[in-house]
Amino acid sequence: MATAQYSPFTTSPRPPDAAGHESHHSKWRPPSDESLDQRPVLVVGAGNIGRRVALVWASNGRPVTIYDISPDALHSAVEYITDNLGSFCAQRGTHPGHVSTTADLRTATSTSGRPDRDSSGAVTAQEHTRAPWMAIECLPESLPLKTSVLALLERSLPADCILASNSSSLTAAEMAAEGPLAFPHRLLNTHYFIPPRNRMVELMSSGVTQAAIFPFLAGQMRRVGFVPVVVPRDIQSRGFVFNRIWAACKRETLAVLAEGVARPADVDALFRDFFHAEKGPCERMDEVGLDTVARVEQHDLERRPGLGSEPALAWLRTNYVERGKLGEKSGDGLFTADERDQLKEKHHLEKYKDVEETSGA
Repeated sequence: MATAQYSPFTTSPRPPDAAGHESHHSKWRPPSDESLDQRPVLVVGAGNIGRRVALVWASNGRPVTIYDISPDALHSAVEYITDNLGSFCAQRGTHPGHVSTTADLRTATSTSGRPDRDSSGAVTAQEHTRAPWMAIECLPESLPLKTSVLALLERSLPADCILASNSSSLTAAEMAAEGPLAFPHRLLNTHYFIPPRNRMVELMSSGVTQAAIFPFLAGQMRRVGFVPVVVPRDIQSRGFVFNRIWAACKRETLAVLAEGVARPADVDALFRDFFHAEKGPCERMDEVGLDTVARVEQHDLERRPGLGSEPALAWLRTNYVERGKLGEKSGDGLFTADERDQLKEKHHLEKYKDVEETSGA
């Protein structure tokens, strides 16, 4: 398969010469099916999760734009998608969409570097047909950061553009209450896990998210292979479904490690054996990033002070986060980089063995 020669990227390092905003409307209306083939999904944040989200959205022939202020993060995202998009599409029987990257937000929110403005600087109808139809923020778990970026996106994007947050701990309701959003009915949580391996996505209302967004977005997600789960609106303030279960597992894992009861390898071996899971909680936390794990746990403690996880959180910060041991993104984490490479090889061999046993059955 000649995927190695496929280069799905363009990079736009400079902003367009002019800027302008389209007028907003109070009611969200879905984009047409025809325009979705031309209008990109905008992923804000090229980190470990953002690049994976972008990969799946680009796997059905549709355009994707990745924005990040870090050239290093964009370069790493380009490498990841170049290495994985072709093979992922081959598995699904689809073809890759075009992916563009930029370090300028105005470029990202206009037309992937091809602005089309009239003499007054206003967005023209031609530009509207190429502007993002959805923006997904995949930024660190900081409420001020997320709300400020969402406000910028809202002012820069067309009125039919969905604003989605991938936050794993902050709800869209909190963002709508905290941030200067004029139209929170376009905002919702779309919590991805670790795609493309994990296809589930939790959709959660801001409390005022327009109801029509949910069936429309769920349908678009299914087209690219995601499996959406809509959290009922009346319980949106109580958090995500899976995160509440995962948080308890993660919290106890950190406590076991902090107390010296077991090593990461022992914890994960027990977990994999009992649940027949591919990976254990320590390897998963290294994937997400231990700085993100610490921020999420801090937010959970602020929301629910009786959790009692302060000692484990302090241990994680002192021994890992403050030393720059963040997991995959830095090299070493709960597992060293070498240990993680050995685990990946082990997972690969186990998959190969399973295929052989199934074929011979």
